[in-house]
This record gives sequence, C-alpha cells and structure tokens, in this order.
Amino acid sequence: MAACHRRLAATQRWLQKVVIGQRLCPWASPVAQPPRLRLHATEHTAPDELVAEVAREATLLRRGIEAHRGDMSGAAGVLELPETTLLVLSREAAPEYMDLVRLSWRLQAEAILEGGHGAELQLVLFHPLAVHSTYGEGPPDAADYSIRSPYPVVHLLREMDVLAAVSRYPNAAQVPHVNKARLRAIGLAACREQLLACDVEVPCAT
Repeated sequence: MAACHRRLAATQRWLQKVVIGQRLCPWASPVAQPPRLRLHATEHTAPDELVAEVAREATLLRRGIEAHRGDMSGAAGVLELPETTLLVLSREAAPEYMDLVRLSWRLQAEAILEGGHGAELQLVLFHPLAVHSTYGEGPPDAADYSIRSPYPVVHLLREMDVLAAVSRYPNAAQVPHVNKARLRAIGLAACREQLLACDVEVPCAT
C-alpha cells in the first residue's frame, strides 16, 4: 500500500505542478479534484488483470454518463460519480513506453470496445519515458514532457466532456503545438527536474 500511496502522491503533484501549473491542459483544472476526478493506483501488473481493472473503471464512468442523460444529476450518489479517471500503474507493469502502448491496444479492444464503451470513452496514455515520435528516433526533446508522468498512467475520458470542452475552447487544435513550444522554451533539463521532483518519498498515513 505504501507504493500505491507514493504513486498517487506523485501523480497528484504532477497534475497540479506540471499539467495545470504549466498550462498543458486548459480543461484540467475544473476536474482536478474528487469527486469529478478519480485518481486510483492499481496493484495489478498482469495484462489480464489490468484489462479487467480498466473495464471496471470504464463501467463507473458510464454510470455517470447514463445518469447525466437520464437527467438524474441530483439523485443520491450520482454527484459522487467521477467524470474522468487517472489509473496509475506501477513501473513494473509497463517499464518502457511501448509496453504501455501495446497494453493500450488490449485495453481499447477488450475493456472499451468489447465493453460497449467505444462511442462514450477515450483512453490517453502518459509514461515516464513517453515520446511523441513513434519509434523514439531523434535527439531528446523537451516537448516529450507534455506526455510524461512520474508513473505510467491510463487516462479515461468521457467523449461528451471532450466535445464540450473543445466547443468552449476554439483554439483546441493548437494546444499540442503551444505545449511543445512552451516546454522547449523551458528546456530539457528543467523539464526533467520538474518531473523528478514530483516523485519524492512521503510519509505513509497510518
């Protein structure tokens, strides 16, 4: 449990200091706290177990969608349903970025599509070694820190929220380009130090 606590704390710091602090996602701040955000660390490392875990998280998000469409937003318990989920994996579950990418193919096929969530949910990946280039060719790039997190993360989003957010932000298509330029201006060393600083040892609650 101490390892899970550390992963959760590191991911929370990354969300606040990097994603929100560096303005990498203009839509993150309003949903950065529970109950709108579910931040969950899994102890599972086997692909079959992770598929099952993502399927459970997807079902939880669908409950909120169905409640919203049924105009039950004020019903007891519905207000506690999350709008988005960050599932934090251990580094052992996906040591390399391509390990997480390959895992995501199964998550998409088995947990999302076979679960009937294909039109409702999206998966986004973050990883300590994530790169924008498919094969990682080229020199180190500070822009890669727009998709790097202290631990591997599977982000589940509701399609309805993505569409609503984009409609309110006319320059949404430019966000990735702006992020890359901002991080390159900060510099590779500073981006690396900022990410490392998110993962520090913290006392475990007793």
